[in-house]
Amino acid sequence: MERGAWLLWLLLAGAAVRADIAVELAPGETIVLERLTASDGIRIDGHLDEPVWQRLPAYDEFVVIEPDTLGPTRHATLIRLAYDERGLYVGAEMHQPAETRIARLSSRDDRGLNRDSINLTLDTSGQGRYGFWFGVNLGDSLMDGTVLPERQFSNDWDGPWRGRSQQTEFGWTAEMYIPWSTVSMPTAGEIRHMGLYMSRKVAYLDERWGWPALPSTVPKFMSALQQLEMAEVAPRQQYNFYPFLAVTDERIDDDILYRVGADVFWRPSSNFQLNATVNPDFGNVESDDVVINLTATEVFFPEQRLFFLEGQDIFVATPRADTRGGGVGNSGSPYTMVYTRRIGGPPRPLDFAPGTEVPKRELFQPTELLGAAKATGQAGGLRYGVLAAFEDDAKFDVVDAGGTPRNLYQDGREFGVGRLLYEDNASGAYRALGFLSTAVLHPDGDALAQGIDGHYLTADGEWKFDGQIMTSDVDGLGRGYGGFIDMERTLRRGMQHRVGFEYFDETFEINDLGFLDRNDRIRLRSAFVWTESGMSWARNNEFDFRGFAERNVSEDLFVGGGLFLTNRMTFNNLSALTARLHFWPEQYDDLNSFGNGTYRIEERGELFLFWDSDTTKAVSFNVGSGAYEDRMGDVSWMGEAGVNWRPNDRFGLNLRVTYRDRGGWLLHQQDDLFATFEAEQWAPKLTVDYFISARQQLRLGFQWVGIKAREHEFFNIPAEPGDLIPTAKPTGPGFRPSYDFSVSQYSFQARYRWEFAPLSDVFLVYTRQSDIGAALGDDSFADVFQDAWDRPLQDVLVFKVRWRLGS
Repeated sequence: MERGAWLLWLLLAGAAVRADIAVELAPGETIVLERLTASDGIRIDGHLDEPVWQRLPAYDEFVVIEPDTLGPTRHATLIRLAYDERGLYVGAEMHQPAETRIARLSSRDDRGLNRDSINLTLDTSGQGRYGFWFGVNLGDSLMDGTVLPERQFSNDWDGPWRGRSQQTEFGWTAEMYIPWSTVSMPTAGEIRHMGLYMSRKVAYLDERWGWPALPSTVPKFMSALQQLEMAEVAPRQQYNFYPFLAVTDERIDDDILYRVGADVFWRPSSNFQLNATVNPDFGNVESDDVVINLTATEVFFPEQRLFFLEGQDIFVATPRADTRGGGVGNSGSPYTMVYTRRIGGPPRPLDFAPGTEVPKRELFQPTELLGAAKATGQAGGLRYGVLAAFEDDAKFDVVDAGGTPRNLYQDGREFGVGRLLYEDNASGAYRALGFLSTAVLHPDGDALAQGIDGHYLTADGEWKFDGQIMTSDVDGLGRGYGGFIDMERTLRRGMQHRVGFEYFDETFEINDLGFLDRNDRIRLRSAFVWTESGMSWARNNEFDFRGFAERNVSEDLFVGGGLFLTNRMTFNNLSALTARLHFWPEQYDDLNSFGNGTYRIEERGELFLFWDSDTTKAVSFNVGSGAYEDRMGDVSWMGEAGVNWRPNDRFGLNLRVTYRDRGGWLLHQQDDLFATFEAEQWAPKLTVDYFISARQQLRLGFQWVGIKAREHEFFNIPAEPGDLIPTAKPTGPGFRPSYDFSVSQYSFQARYRWEFAPLSDVFLVYTRQSDIGAALGDDSFADVFQDAWDRPLQDVLVFKVRWRLGS
């Protein structure tokens, strides 16, 4: 009874604040912003104490969008907006009791934490074609990124804008200043229009409030924002110069390396930007997740290098290139013609003379870049982008058959990308037609690819179409063709149905610069997503049912298919239960023999259950378990548990441990020989963060995957596609006495980062990594780990300083 009375008082108090201060907007009304003068000077410190903030109108049009009840909010949120010739100013006043506020400091762009925040999305095109988003979390951790139609959010952009927050007696406040020169926008006359969207995360309720009312369960977003009008916004020329110095202690080679370079960003007008980097240093600051992959299918890793992230959205040709995914279902690997991790990645395979000893780390070392340049811009409804990058020659330190150390060299590659995109939404429907061309040039052979993409969204948002047709021409392989088309229909709010069809012939190849998990297939896929909120027995429920079926082109065999059901229920106490049920019918595998034949695998199923506790608490937990059948029908199981401890806003500890017990793990050994293994796998991951301030961070990260596998049964691949043929363990020359093996892969990183000015940083980073596979005797998991720790592939200490100079 007391809790109910308290909540009623809060609702009445919030309503009183809104009625007394907030300005009501008529449906479809455009907000005409006030232009500030020099005497209105605003200091971005989070305090709304300048007189101008009290003069400006305040808006509180927020409704609850997560869960998507669209109901009234519990507390007032007052937004004030103004601008001058330099940029946009946003003042946000969030009412909320002191005991309910949750501040959790983090690295930039960390969207995984449940904490109080205020966020702005700005459609700078004014026509729903592209935009930027900005977020200030309570405590001053910042977030930003880009957005494309209709709701493709990315955090792959960092801009030199400012944002601060302060706690107050009634809640907390935040200020943002976004320079016009830091965002792209088309040329315009005296009057300029933009679209606005505001969202507020209220962590203790685990709710998100939005204005306008655009939950993720409705199809339209970019084309339905709140309209703003401003006069005489003509951004001045902007330039940014980022020199850097990096000193690297290569502890394995006992060598000290020095590197000096620079990034240059020049925006002579609002609709054109030129970026260039000279002698860049891209490594050793961020580590990828540890993934042990013994299959023939490549694993996708996201881009982390600032130069390639800046302005990358123009090269995102279709939603299938989006790496974020969404919802509770598994959306699979992305399809993209531009995967910038290829640039400066490991060199092309090199044929070494017989008897040459090549350390493993030499084969996987990144290739240094001499330089790169990128230009992006807009002319009317046409947007464009050009990217060029040049690798240095790769050097391999090897030992020849005679025992003499030698240096071998391989020519570096040259990369080029060109992009054109025409967009139109004058009639209310969104239409776009794009062209994308890529080239990888190397003395041993060139790889070229071209694609045409099309997009259509009806005016009411009910129907959405995206497609791309592509062709490739790779020396030694010839010309190939491929493409796909996706259709999505929103049946009602929270309910969508998607259907996609794709075709890639056996000579289609874009992986010299793009990413495609496999070619040689025809696939049909479908997904049904249903999100429901406001039930009496649960806060919301997310249901996802999808499936696919595919045949290869070369043999016309059924090589893939399955049905996948996922349901995530969030209860009123903010805990959540997720269930996953997967089924694969009998099918053929034409990849994992690595070119040695095609074989049939059994039908199989999987069942997993996961539970997550309330993330608003200082300590939260998650546990999960499941059983699944391997490819020969043997049953395996897994379990995982994790804890997240945040006793205050500056310290955070996250620990997760996963264990797998595999009953019949099928792996290719050599030629036509397969074997199954009884295997155990441990995978702990630990992250510890301490923030001296919102701009200074100490981070300790450790991740390890260890596997012990013992041989069980052996099989031969049939001469014609069919069942694997059981066989005795082979013996004699060319065969191993034991196929038992272990794998140990870890990544350890200790990092200090100080952002002493916007986009200006000092790093001190120690990184140690290893990936060791070995024969397994009587080794324990401790022995397996120690072996990898004693034989690192990377052991470096890096000091790096990067500072921003410019307008």
